[in-house]
Amino acid sequence: MGVTLLPVEIPDILFENDDFIALNKPAGWLSIPARDPQPKDRVLTEWLRSKNEGETWVVHRLDRFTSGVMLFAKTKKSHQEASLWFQNRKIKKTYQFLAAPPPKSPAIQIRKPIDDKPSQTLFEVIEKTETVFFGKATPLTGRFHQIREHAQVAGFPILGDQKFGGLTAIVNRDQTIVFPRFCLHAFELQLPFGTFQAPLALDLIELKKKLFS
Repeated sequence: MGVTLLPVEIPDILFENDDFIALNKPAGWLSIPARDPQPKDRVLTEWLRSKNEGETWVVHRLDRFTSGVMLFAKTKKSHQEASLWFQNRKIKKTYQFLAAPPPKSPAIQIRKPIDDKPSQTLFEVIEKTETVFFGKATPLTGRFHQIREHAQVAGFPILGDQKFGGLTAIVNRDQTIVFPRFCLHAFELQLPFGTFQAPLALDLIELKKKLFS
């Protein structure tokens, strides 16, 4: 019997002041409108506008099907300031993920250029079975699709990530578990003025229970 787990539908504001908003992004939402917008698109900047937040600026982006903490600026000045934090590596991002198979080592560093630019990611095992594991990823650089690509290079593509070789389903104790999106979550964002965490998305919590039961 297949198990289909749907993402959480509504964003959640984790922090807000006069300059910034830290938001818990649900999987399936766009950060900004797509170049070819569709009626069913769910867009974070539009959602914030509907909450009377006015115009906001995206400081950094997550893939459409990645969930977790994102930072938005409320003024052009704060957007410029935060952009410099990211450029000068004054921030730290931590992700959680489900992948297979588990590595032999509890911690692995991958150094592989992306788009001819130096790229480095630290992967750590938090919990594992013989076939899958729940891990933490710390990107030490900020390249496009970095964690997903480096996970494939390391030999454990993220579950559900078809683009980078991840399994779309696993049979676990006579039950087929389907991954409707890649199992990647932006858990923590450390900034010069504070640290913000987004609890693991509910669909990933349910998947984790199925895999580790």
